[in-house]
Amino acid sequence: MALIGVIAFLGLGFARTSLDRSAFDLAELNKAISEETALNRQMSLEMARLVSPARIAPMAEELGLVIPNTTKQLLVDLNPETPVVAGSEVEDKSQ
Repeated sequence: MALIGVIAFLGLGFARTSLDRSAFDLAELNKAISEETALNRQMSLEMARLVSPARIAPMAEELGLVIPNTTKQLLVDLNPETPVVAGSEVEDKSQ
């Protein structure tokens, strides 16, 4: 009977130790998740800043990129038999 009591006591101690270790692991994981969430927020803000048109427009103007005053529509025929190259005139094959 005493042997069963000792085994039960040791079993409960082992179970308690395992649960405590799991609780510590869970706390570490929650801390890591919080840190990664904060890093993700910072990176999202940085990405939003980097892709902002207000930041990109002056840099593009320095490189000579401007919004054109006029635009031309370019139609491309995807028929492989008669490919159309941008800027070239389409030949009339009915002649």
